[in-house]
Amino acid sequence: MVQTYPNKYLLGITGNIGAGKSTVLSLFQELGAKTISSDAIAKKYTEPNSPVKAELKQIFGETIFNESGEILRARIAELAFSDETKRNALNSLLHPRVREDFLEEFHNTKTEKVVAWEVPLLFETDAHTICSGTLTVFVNPKTAWERVLARGGMTREDFERRSNAQLPIEKKKELSDFAISNDTNREELRNHISEIYKTILAKVET
Repeated sequence: MVQTYPNKYLLGITGNIGAGKSTVLSLFQELGAKTISSDAIAKKYTEPNSPVKAELKQIFGETIFNESGEILRARIAELAFSDETKRNALNSLLHPRVREDFLEEFHNTKTEKVVAWEVPLLFETDAHTICSGTLTVFVNPKTAWERVLARGGMTREDFERRSNAQLPIEKKKELSDFAISNDTNREELRNHISEIYKTILAKVET
């Protein structure tokens, strides 16, 4: 079901790990879109002054805190992706809050006609149901792992676990209105994004 908004188009962006979702988001911003990242919103819930600190402790225990009592974000990820029950509990805790924060920012958007929303679990959390359209950015698994490895901070085992916790990329592509391969370079990716942006603008302005 496609959602329509007065003078606005909400594009949900997803893709496999290492595909370049953040790059796609930045390119939409360069073209004039309002951009919002669910990951960026979610980070405030795992910061030292997290409003859900007690709930996180209940799910994961004391090991997610350092000696100063600060939350170890990497430890939460490690535990969540190695235990489906804990991951589901974390998702149930964070996703409604992230969605609420996103909607507030989205509805406060007054000038931009296109809002590009990065949501790694776009289809898995039914976030696509509030979008006007969806886009999947993808790369082959070898390239995805090489990019993640270059960024650092994740083992191959973590990469595989996180990938397996998501819908297969072919299914995401099948469900999306737009799908873009990011196996080449930024300029070619920008050209693809520009064409999609023009297509979306035309829908808003008709």
